[in-house]
Amino acid sequence: MSLNYEIRVRGRVGEHLADALGLEAETEPVETVLRGPVTDQEGLHGILEHLQELGLELVEVRQLPRKGGG
Repeated sequence: MSLNYEIRVRGRVGEHLADALGLEAETEPVETVLRGPVTDQEGLHGILEHLQELGLELVEVRQLPRKGGG
């Protein structure tokens, strides 16, 4: 079962990278918000490592509430 996460990074992340990570990107003035399902902790760590390798500064990571309260 996957959980939805929101990952904020300083700077801009292109749609191609977001798609490759399986996430949606929303660009804000100074950062990009990536949102989407992550299957497990290993998958989350993989995404974070990829962002770090690209030199993007991590601002925040949070698990989003499940829809329907379940």
